Amino acid sequence: MYIGRLDPLVEWKIVGVYHNVRSNGLHIQEFPQIDVPFYQSPWPQASVAVWTSDDPELMTKSIAAAVHSIAPDLALANLQTMEQIESESLVSDRFLSELYGTFAAVALLLSAIGIYGVMAFMVSQRTHEIGLRIALGEDQHHVLKTILTEGVALAAIGLAIGLGGACLVGRAMSSTLYGVGTADFTAFGAVSIILLASALLACYIPARRAAKVDPMVALRYE
Repeated sequence: MYIGRLDPLVEWKIVGVYHNVRSNGLHIQEFPQIDVPFYQSPWPQASVAVWTSDDPELMTKSIAAAVHSIAPDLALANLQTMEQIESESLVSDRFLSELYGTFAAVALLLSAIGIYGVMAFMVSQRTHEIGLRIALGEDQHHVLKTILTEGVALAAIGLAIGLGGACLVGRAMSSTLYGVGTADFTAFGAVSIILLASALLACYIPARRAAKVDPMVALRYE
């Protein structure tokens, strides 16, 4: 390989080829890279990577002894395992994920409370309708089933719209946090269960209370 610009062409010897290198952080797009002999590209500092099948923490003293046996006056700095390097590079991502997680938990709590309040109010407004239906001979269990079915249908429609919006937000999040995909089906499933449970509870409690209303009271109200 020959590399040169204004100076005469110099033949470089390639000693290593890499296809997916991230040298400036995990967010940087991977790019190919080559290694050349140190004597052709000297630098005041040099990095050495050691692969071991044992615990990397236990290899620290062995690596230091091997280096000092060759160059006793050479000082070692930033001796880290790959896990430590990766952990340090993800400090900002970890903070953002915890911050987003806190916001998400608060939003989920507020959503569950809001759904419960709205659904409970809608069902309580039908108290006299439920009493009339029971007075006309409809079974209490059938009334409860009807109210729950309608409530779950409304909650499912809102949930479908919300999941669609979450997928769109996930695309933006994937470029902000490392390792975050467009859709996390585990999180989506947990959120769906919590919100559907809130809707069911909000429908069941007032509907059950309304089903116990004296039909004569409902008839006199109408």
